[in-house]
Amino acid sequence: SHNGVDLSVFKPYEGSYYRKKYGINDKFLIIGVASPWSKRKGLDDFLRLNELLDHNYKIVLVGLNNKQLSVLPNNIIGIKRTSNVSELAGLYSTADVFVNLTYSDNFPTTNIEALACGTPVITYKTGGSPEAVDNKTGIVVEQGDLNSVVSAIKQMRINPLNPNLCRNRAELLFDRKKCYKEYLDIFEEAVISH
Repeated sequence: SHNGVDLSVFKPYEGSYYRKKYGINDKFLIIGVASPWSKRKGLDDFLRLNELLDHNYKIVLVGLNNKQLSVLPNNIIGIKRTSNVSELAGLYSTADVFVNLTYSDNFPTTNIEALACGTPVITYKTGGSPEAVDNKTGIVVEQGDLNSVVSAIKQMRINPLNPNLCRNRAELLFDRKKCYKEYLDIFEEAVISH
């Protein structure tokens, strides 16, 4: 059983506010979220990915520290860690795709947060990360294969995945209330059987 997320907070928002705020009206928007960012979380891969994409694409990275922000290329939008979860949900909702380039993770909640906001996921085949998606809600690629990441992004731009299916998957499998209930049931069973 997974931890799940709060689906009353992580839900689809109307996304034009952030597009206006950051001046990214007509771009295909890619979001990455980590806290903290590191090479292990895929920061270096995002910098390389940025060089492989043309001006039709825009990367937004959320959760960067001041040092990371100061060395970020001009064409990547960097946002410091936000403790405002509805702002985070708004950013997920605004994006066309959530990209997770992590090299070590058990089961990243960021994937589920994105799905809950109706945003499809492209993720490395790392730990439990691929479990968050199916072929209607995301694409899984081998670690470090940035050419496949670019192909997946371009594929999603041409054939966008349905935001409702992303949200449905989150509701079906990753609703925090249901997940807690499953844990309690398992715990109760264990206690009773002893």
